Amino acid sequence: MLNAGEVLKKFYAAVIKKDIVTARSYLDDDLLFLGLFETYHNAEEYIAALTKLLQVVVGLDVKKIIAEENDAAIFFELETTAPAAATTLVAEWHRIKNGKISHVESAFDGRPFAAMFAGGKRR
Repeated sequence: MLNAGEVLKKFYAAVIKKDIVTARSYLDDDLLFLGLFETYHNAEEYIAALTKLLQVVVGLDVKKIIAEENDAAIFFELETTAPAAATTLVAEWHRIKNGKISHVESAFDGRPFAAMFAGGKRR
């Protein structure tokens, strides 16, 4: 079984390629994602939002993945186009369970993305 850092590295390699099927394979069905604008209570909700976000992503540059036991943190630079044109440093904490991502908390400067997520599911 892959360790937490390897799971996160493979997940984001798939995201960078916009390979949603492979990315989904690294998510626990009961994934909980806590974000700045929205909270998702399962992998399908998260994948739907990620697919929408990837429509405006022009670059995702992983800066660092740090892992310890079942936890991994990632720092990446996300470059997006309109309607959220920006380059944003994103930090995420991931908890891995049985080789899959089961919990994510994301932190970033959300100002460029506010219009995209107006009316979203608040925490």
